[in-house]
Amino acid sequence: MLGMMIIAVLLSFYWFVRNWKRLRLIEDTPTAKLRSAHQGYVELEGKGQFIDNRPVYAPLSNHPCLWYSSKIEQQETFTENGRTQTRWNVVYSNTSEHHFRLTDGASSCDVDPDRAEVNGNEKLVWYGNTEWPVRTQMLESQSIVHAMSNRYRYSESLILPGQALYILGQFSTRSATARKSLRDVMIGVINEWKRDQPALRQRFDTNRDGNIDQQEWEAARSEAQAEAQRIYDQLALEPDANVIAKPLNPSQPFIISVYPQTLLAQKFRRNSYAALTACVVSVCAAAWLIHVHG
Repeated sequence: MLGMMIIAVLLSFYWFVRNWKRLRLIEDTPTAKLRSAHQGYVELEGKGQFIDNRPVYAPLSNHPCLWYSSKIEQQETFTENGRTQTRWNVVYSNTSEHHFRLTDGASSCDVDPDRAEVNGNEKLVWYGNTEWPVRTQMLESQSIVHAMSNRYRYSESLILPGQALYILGQFSTRSATARKSLRDVMIGVINEWKRDQPALRQRFDTNRDGNIDQQEWEAARSEAQAEAQRIYDQLALEPDANVIAKPLNPSQPFIISVYPQTLLAQKFRRNSYAALTACVVSVCAAAWLIHVHG
């Protein structure tokens, strides 16, 4: 019991520090305008949009969205200590890494949601008897009553286009050539050629023996390098792109929220106080146990 109390103290203190740090960052970091945002750790507000009007579809509900986090769970019934119990085991999970756009009306930037802490309020939960949901485009969540006769639970959290967003992360301006090296472009060209083996042999198998030997492959590499250089020169003409993403510094959280800044701050303040209360109660309980059994 004392060991459990010590673990509770450590965990609750960790959650207090984690939530309090996020609260202080949200309240102390000034909100920047996209057109004048500096390179580095910034706080932005705006609305989410598709990039070039290309929607992303959530894999379970098939909703068009900017971001999704999907999960499928299977209900398992087991007997423990003579009692029949049920639990839900995760059989599938997937989180979107597709970029989307943030705009504040005057300017815009791309958002790379990879490894972000997403705070959202759009969540769908429904049930079925197949591992992959048959029904899609659920407009609203189903009640827990459906779980009684169904073995699978599907849940999906979404960020929808047009939603107001608050983002705290690393803002940077990247050129197209900085995002992709000449070598990367060349590898892409060669891989594209390799997908069509008959065309590759037709183009570079000069002695028509059905194989591309070392000398023929060197000729292919030279032509791929020339093609990659042409593509790379075109990339250099593309405009720079502003991107907000996860900071390299692990102590700086990357937060994407559909809640306004004030509500998000209230959430972290409430969580901080709850964790601190749990920590104090656990310390008192541990001290009482030591006193009683000391």
